Amino acid sequence: MAEGNGAKAGRPALPSSRTPAAGVVQWGIAGVAPLIVTLAVLGGLGSYTTIRQMAEPHFRGLAWIVPVGMDLGIVILLLWDLLMEYLDLPWPVLRWVAWIYIAATVLVNVAAARGDLAGSVMHAAMPVLFITVVEGVRHLIRRWVGLMSPDRVERVPAARWVLAPISSLLLWRRMVLWHVTEYRQGLELEHQHLMAVSKLQDDYGRWSWRWHAPLADRLALKRLAAQPTANDPNVGDLTDDKRQDEELMAIARELHRELEREGVQLGRDRLGRRLRKAGYTIANGKLTQMIATVREEAARRESP
Repeated sequence: MAEGNGAKAGRPALPSSRTPAAGVVQWGIAGVAPLIVTLAVLGGLGSYTTIRQMAEPHFRGLAWIVPVGMDLGIVILLLWDLLMEYLDLPWPVLRWVAWIYIAATVLVNVAAARGDLAGSVMHAAMPVLFITVVEGVRHLIRRWVGLMSPDRVERVPAARWVLAPISSLLLWRRMVLWHVTEYRQGLELEHQHLMAVSKLQDDYGRWSWRWHAPLADRLALKRLAAQPTANDPNVGDLTDDKRQDEELMAIARELHRELEREGVQLGRDRLGRRLRKAGYTIANGKLTQMIATVREEAARRESP
């Protein structure tokens, strides 16, 4: 019961379609773990004699401490790194130091081969195989924790980095800065950002919008990530309100252009009648605000 409550209070459960059977996972761990331990022991025994012999001139009777200490340190660092990954608290330094020690072990064994290609390959094969298996386990843990943790930021796919490196960098930067955890949500926000920029470019020019657009519109580009998306339960109401505001402003702009051709100034009464004819009811204060916005936009377009 305590474990069940902890699971509910901690990370959310995986969707049932992506959750492997508990028995399969247990059998997999039971079968793979002894093999990984055996591989580590064989790798340690294979390099033990070589490193001990090279350490004898420096440590004499205590030369055995060097290979045992290095192998034990590598195992501790890798196990600690896997534990940190499982707890969703990764610290890459542990893995880097383990790789450095493994590389040092391989170099010592290759040097002991004295230029023999076959001997060098045999000395390097076991450590490389071991680190590959450990990295596979680490990747599995990271994927498992990443699927279960709502706070982990998904990675941008490698194919997108290759095909569109600049836009992928901007997308990754925006996801990190605003802590957008889902890749698809990041794509949606990127699309909204591009659409907002294109609208400003249409209104104020391809490059001049960065200086001529109102400060509020420019700041709104940075607030896109903080706004609710389609996954938010309240996004439907907000989207409807935004769509209605855009329709009202479109009617106001059209009426302003008509009256401008006739040489008549847009007034609150005319706009109110047009909106009521279109089926909208709006307060006088909002009408005044819309007229001011339309006049300001027209003035900006006419300014050199």
